[in-house]
Amino acid sequence: MKWPLLIGFAATLAAVPASAQWSRCEDLFAPPPSVASQPADLFKLRLLRYAALADKHRLSGLASYYSTSLEGTLTANGERYRHKKMTAAHLTLPLGTWVELRSRATGKTLRVRINDRGPYVKKFAIDLSQSAARALGVDRAEDRWVEIRIIALPGEEPLPSVVIAGEEGATR
Repeated sequence: MKWPLLIGFAATLAAVPASAQWSRCEDLFAPPPSVASQPADLFKLRLLRYAALADKHRLSGLASYYSTSLEGTLTANGERYRHKKMTAAHLTLPLGTWVELRSRATGKTLRVRINDRGPYVKKFAIDLSQSAARALGVDRAEDRWVEIRIIALPGEEPLPSVVIAGEEGATR
């Protein structure tokens, strides 16, 4: 009994011209939204997402830096530690996260990528590569306190400095 129904249905589809089928499909599906109709400020959405993530992690504290004896050892994400690269270690932030550090003593800011786990001493919030510590000034400063700000999650491009500076001005 099913065969006559299937044959009848197939004959009905064959009888409708292809152009009519296409126009019916067009009516069912809306065109994709244009770029202009998407949210105007995607950076603000990212900043809100980072703020929610920041509540779960320690984002201020003392900074330490890697010893030269660790040069060439494997980091948690499989890369080799190189003291000349701008990298850092954090206990809880996802590997590959980009952060911006600001030194309280020197006022300098620096962008580094998290590629390792640590520090395992409770009084430190972040471990820096030697070049990052030198650029930030925490290798010589008496006060090694840093503020950490998430600027990109793994797989994202870091936020432009202009966006971050504009957001700081809006919150002060």
